[in-house]
Order: sequence, then structure tokens, then C-alpha cells
Amino acid sequence: MEAITGQIPETLLYEEFGGRKYYRRGYRQVLLGLKSESEIMGSSVFQSLIVTAVLFYLKTILPKKDYWVQASEAGLHLSNKENLANDIAILEKSKLKDPTSLKYNDVPPRFVVEVDIRIDPRDYTHEPAVGSDMDYILQKSEQLLTFGVEGIAWILTPSRKTLLIRPNQHLEVYDWSQEFPIFDEYTLGLQRILEEEGIFPEGE
Repeated sequence: MEAITGQIPETLLYEEFGGRKYYRRGYRQVLLGLKSESEIMGSSVFQSLIVTAVLFYLKTILPKKDYWVQASEAGLHLSNKENLANDIAILEKSKLKDPTSLKYNDVPPRFVVEVDIRIDPRDYTHEPAVGSDMDYILQKSEQLLTFGVEGIAWILTPSRKTLLIRPNQHLEVYDWSQEFPIFDEYTLGLQRILEEEGIFPEGE
């Protein structure tokens, strides 16, 4: 790919952790003038409907007095130069002391749900460039688990699989038709949720 010179605008930065900055998928096309910033900022129809459906489901099953459910690339501050974004984060109300704060949340969510990969995982400071989607999934998940998150579900639309990553357990892979555990007695069956919302036809 054509070489890119000059500083990358901060508006294209999505996350920063592990000594690396992760820019939004498609940022190189923006820098080359092939796309505008607005073309790479949003989610697809399918991605946004999945986030909305899962968010509504979680708000329905979780006790309102105990949990908040965040969405829309909710910011999470781990430490200096360690800032993540979550598609959906389940927060315990007893631990989040200031819900009106205008800063990133710095309290570990109990559980996180991510829908697809929003960044370009390749590190172009190496020749050839290194890094893959799975590298990013594992590295970000490790950061979240170390911070105190109990589990991360990665919903992947191309393969229609969900990866479940929890502390001290093997990575688990679920078909969308299968229910997977969140925490306590709560589970999530993505296909059932999408069918109930009319996103998938019944019995697809």
C-alpha cells in the first residue's frame, strides 16, 4: 500500500493501550484522500441493530436497581495512555460513584460486549506490517480482564460466531443459535434476540 507520511489526526484514533495507538478501520484510505472521515466513523445497519437489540435485551433482564448498561463506544480509562471503547458495557451501580461524570469511566464493567472490529489492527511501523484481528481481540480482552472485567463477548458478523473470553478459561466459540453465559444466572442467545426483534426471520 502507498506510504503515508505526516501526523495522523487524533479524530481517527479509536483506542490506545499496550503502548500502541489503534486507529479506525479505513483510516489509511482517509489519509490517502480516498475516503472522508465521516465515511469510516459509523456502524453498518446490521452492526447497529445488533448493538441496539442486545442493549434492549440486557436492560430487560438485568435488575434496574443494580446495573447500568452503557453503549455507543463507551469510553473506559484504564491508566495513563490506556483508553478503550466498548460497544456495550454492564456496570454495577454500587461501584460507579459519579454517573454524571463527563470523563471516561474508570471503574471495571462487569461484562463487555463488542460487535466486530472497529480498528485497523496492523502496525505499520514494522516492515512488513504486523498484527491481525485476532491479535487485537486477544490483546484488548487481556487488558479488560486484567482491569477486572469478568468476561468479554465478541460478536462477529462475518462468521456469525461469538467468542467468549473469561479469566483462567479457554476461549469459547459459540454459534449465534447457542446461548452463552454472561454472569450469575444470566445468558444471551443472539439469534433468538435478533428473531424477536425482527432482524432475522423466525427459524433462519
